[in-house]
Amino acid sequence: MGSRDRSKKRSDHELKRLVEQAVVEMCDLQDSRLAFHVQSLEVRGRPPSAIKVWAVLHFMSAGSPFCCGEPECHLGLHGAAGREVSAHVRRAMRLEQDVIVDFGGRIGVEYHDGVQFIGRTN
Repeated sequence: MGSRDRSKKRSDHELKRLVEQAVVEMCDLQDSRLAFHVQSLEVRGRPPSAIKVWAVLHFMSAGSPFCCGEPECHLGLHGAAGREVSAHVRRAMRLEQDVIVDFGGRIGVEYHDGVQFIGRTN
């Protein structure tokens, strides 16, 4: 693996960490009820102007019972929180221009053992 490949891997890893950190802060996920992990990114532009994100929201048993198992219900990334995530990433990367972080329905879910949802009988 060349130095350019290693550098790209490092920058991709750092960008994933920045997006995860922004979502945790903007969506108030600091406790152990929900865990958000970025799986992959598609970056457009250099410096980035748009970042497509594929991620998984983990429902941890310590947070049961949840109202439902929908990621958008718990994250709310379609509104102000989504814009704040984009702004957070822009500031962290020290970019002058806007960057759009796009989750666009690419958030999967994983339910860990013991997770319960209100109104659902298992």
